[in-house]
Amino acid sequence: MGQMRKRHAAGAFKTHIKRGDQVVVLAGKNSGGALDRGERGRVISVDPQRERAVVEGVNLATKHQKPQQQGRTAAAQQQGGRIEKAAPIHISNLQVLCPGCGKPTRVAHREVEGKSVRACKHCNETLDRAE
Repeated sequence: MGQMRKRHAAGAFKTHIKRGDQVVVLAGKNSGGALDRGERGRVISVDPQRERAVVEGVNLATKHQKPQQQGRTAAAQQQGGRIEKAAPIHISNLQVLCPGCGKPTRVAHREVEGKSVRACKHCNETLDRAE
């Protein structure tokens, strides 16, 4: 697979998903042929320029890796074999799970104390964590 081009300039596209969100997969299947639809997981990273997110335990790809020796000691050796790694998935195939009601929800944007926060469409609870 080749490298995917950037679709948007930096800061031009704002995603409704952030790192640490619990999400449910709406569509897609992994390379092994198993369906990922309905799977739930935590977002590990988001790439807004490519409109993709990496979700823990979803869209797993198998990487074949050679064993490699690191340093001079034989004890510090990297394990070889088949490694399962989470691949990026398009954010249009993900929906945020509300921590309050537990339902998959579309994201609403509300003004709270002069700041724009993400909120659940069902129960109006904020999705953003207190920082």
